[in-house]
Amino acid sequence: MTDKEILNLVTITQQKWAETILEIGKAYKNKINLDDLVLELLENIYAFKYCDVLFKPTLAKDDQFRSTKEEFISYFLGQNRVCKEDSGFAIKNWKSIKFENYKIIEHNGYFLSMGNYYFKDDTNKLLKVEYTFGFIKISDKELRINLHHSSLPYNDLSKKN
Repeated sequence: MTDKEILNLVTITQQKWAETILEIGKAYKNKINLDDLVLELLENIYAFKYCDVLFKPTLAKDDQFRSTKEEFISYFLGQNRVCKEDSGFAIKNWKSIKFENYKIIEHNGYFLSMGNYYFKDDTNKLLKVEYTFGFIKISDKELRINLHHSSLPYNDLSKKN
């Protein structure tokens, strides 16, 4: 695959992820059933049907690492309470999500992207998050996420402002 084709596949998958997270938030706000959107996220964006999936959520400190569908649902929706700290990342009032890839690499058909993504809420407050996503190729035109590491930027608390 060419670098352009790799970039295109990764970008499409990232956009699909962002659109689905935003749709979950809108559906939740409008009291619409979330089952189809959650299924879209877990089955058509993440790689649960194909392999194990590793997830380090942005706002998790007690249950830092996740690998089951139930743990994903807990983080994104905050409703099944599998992980008590979860309040539902996808049901916050996000109005946009923008990816800025630092670098995308491919090795033996496996893809990695790293960079920052920005979540803007309905008050225009911006949350900057660092990420690393791993993707498996399931067809010539489709990827699934099997690694999702996400964290807030480093904050050196030892320095006085």
